[in-house]
Amino acid sequence: MYLTREEEKVLDGEYGEGQRLAMKILCALGDFFEAERLISVQSAHVSGVSYKTGGDALISTLEKFAGSGAKTSILTTLNPGGVDLERWRDLRVDENFLEKQKKIISLYAEMGVLPTCSCTPYEVGNIPAEGVHVAFAESSAVTLVNSYFKAKTNRESGISALASAVTGKTPLYGLHLDENRHPTVKVSVHAPLKSPTHYGVLGYLLGKTLKNSIPLIQSRHTLSLTAAKQLSAAIAASGAVSLYYWERDHIKSPTIEETVEIDDHQLNEVFNSFSLTDKPDLIVLGCPHYSIYELKMVSEMLNGKVSKRLSFWVFTSRQVKLLGERMGFVQKIEKAGGKVLCDTCPIVAPLKGFKTMLTDSVKAAHYAPSMNKVSSALLPIEECVKTALEA
Repeated sequence: MYLTREEEKVLDGEYGEGQRLAMKILCALGDFFEAERLISVQSAHVSGVSYKTGGDALISTLEKFAGSGAKTSILTTLNPGGVDLERWRDLRVDENFLEKQKKIISLYAEMGVLPTCSCTPYEVGNIPAEGVHVAFAESSAVTLVNSYFKAKTNRESGISALASAVTGKTPLYGLHLDENRHPTVKVSVHAPLKSPTHYGVLGYLLGKTLKNSIPLIQSRHTLSLTAAKQLSAAIAASGAVSLYYWERDHIKSPTIEETVEIDDHQLNEVFNSFSLTDKPDLIVLGCPHYSIYELKMVSEMLNGKVSKRLSFWVFTSRQVKLLGERMGFVQKIEKAGGKVLCDTCPIVAPLKGFKTMLTDSVKAAHYAPSMNKVSSALLPIEECVKTALEA
């Protein structure tokens, strides 16, 4: 891979050990994918935060980076960790887990990463403009940034995103190249998309069907940011789709090789695969993290008391929670018996003491059995809230 003279100086350690380590990672990545050169990126989003998934090995890696003097050179946000740092007892973790999690986040912050602890960086200030190059980890954010905001990123790992954050560079390959961003499959959707969860079910079905293809999705429905979050999270969870186009893009592409038809029956099959076989003892909303708009919706739906036999958790970023407190949404949710949690998510947090989880998120329902050993069920947000009040 070609390096400029300035990039060679970085690799030679002339700008410090932290820059050298980061450049070494990017060079290895670029060589593996046969990239011709490096390009500048405007922002980054780093995953690999939860102590539950990273353990002490993650701490050691970050200590090496931070100890080398590595500092971010561009706007960089951070994915969720494994616990709400203020309400950790609600998640039933011990103090050792809490302290290890705090250590991880503090090491990232020492390097200049903003400790947003959210999987929706575009809702806490990291909003890429159309056409710009960025380096994002976190699969749902990658797909949404490529598809909805029309920026350009590959599906980075936590360590490669951090290396890009330090150097401000990434190898030019994959979805950074326009020739690799053409749709290859046309998807005709003939089913009603009644809720954001239905968009998620569509995404889940497409991810399983298309693997890593780039679909052009045609539907009579529009695509809001709320719907795009669920679609992007699900299509990246069941497959490896990092870019899709909605019909609003009006793309005519000679690279489209096949057409896929999606009807209501197929969507119902996905819902049925996550059907409720037992009464839930945990209801989870906010995967990906809820926006202030979604927080408002939940507060308005909770017109009664949550049953004492279950837990009702809503996950969001701390920035959104603070705004929700100012607007009174958080207080209304918690007065009804729910809890608004931050800094973590239902996938990377340990869900101790629960057997059955009900959620409006296909991604959460997909990962919960393997990541948290709980059975999972899927319903739209209105049905989740209704179940919480009637249980």
